[in-house]
Amino acid sequence: MKNRVISGIGYVAVLLGFYLLKIFVHDFFFDALIYFFALVGTFEMLRAMKEQTTKAERGIVAVFAIVTVPACAITEYYVQFGLHVTCICFFALAVALLSLLVLRHDETTLENLGISLLSAVYPSLLLCLLVLTNHIDPALMRVSSERLAEICFNSDLLILMIFVVSPISDTMAFLFGKFLGKFFPAKMAPTISPNKTVVGAIGGLIGGAVGAGILYFVYQWLFVGAWIDMQVWLPVYLAIGFFSSLANEFGDLVESCIKRKVGLKDMGKIMPGHGGILDRIDGTLFACGAVYLMYSLIVLLA
Repeated sequence: MKNRVISGIGYVAVLLGFYLLKIFVHDFFFDALIYFFALVGTFEMLRAMKEQTTKAERGIVAVFAIVTVPACAITEYYVQFGLHVTCICFFALAVALLSLLVLRHDETTLENLGISLLSAVYPSLLLCLLVLTNHIDPALMRVSSERLAEICFNSDLLILMIFVVSPISDTMAFLFGKFLGKFFPAKMAPTISPNKTVVGAIGGLIGGAVGAGILYFVYQWLFVGAWIDMQVWLPVYLAIGFFSSLANEFGDLVESCIKRKVGLKDMGKIMPGHGGILDRIDGTLFACGAVYLMYSLIVLLA
């Protein structure tokens, strides 16, 4: 328990440090943290899947992880082309893996290729969505730039949405499960994660919405000085909190399922008491996707 607390505090301190560097120095500092997550997370996945993949397949996935995140960050920052570059990298990954069917036909199986593709998507491809979120700038949006900039609806806020709302959601899920689980014992996914209850999941969704609501009042007051069009933007914040929490819970289940499939308790040991990087950011991988997609929807509708 002591190791878990120390690791958790260290993780929060690192996040806060890189977030402050992002705000006061440059966005690339937070990209560096995302890059670290991608490299270590990919290493954990490839190590877990070592028996199901070949050396050549692992090498291709490793190159994808090394190249894609920085390529996405650099092109998004300078020419807003990050999403396109990510798609190009993923296409190159698919071609490289499929080429092994021809070049290394005897040792390459379709199952191997599927597992290798999974190891590239989870976590590197998903983390590219976090990179794109890190470089969101309403001033570049032709339609909604003035409106979104007016309320500071930018990358600083959305990064907070991901890394503040998700922990609040997890905490509320734990509390609901602990204190209400004995009255409502129905399991959410008994074969994948036996300790998770339906009431805990509901608590997590409520916690996500509440956390986003608190963030709305605090963030807008600090950086805008007023709550502009509360009837419009407070529901937007609550919706983002709800759906990012839903994605966060789904990410937890995905990670649990992967570990059960390969017979592991933890994906790594870099964070004593928590496990590996993937054990720590499993929900975040999907929450960042939900936040980015919802922002994109807001831009279309604003």
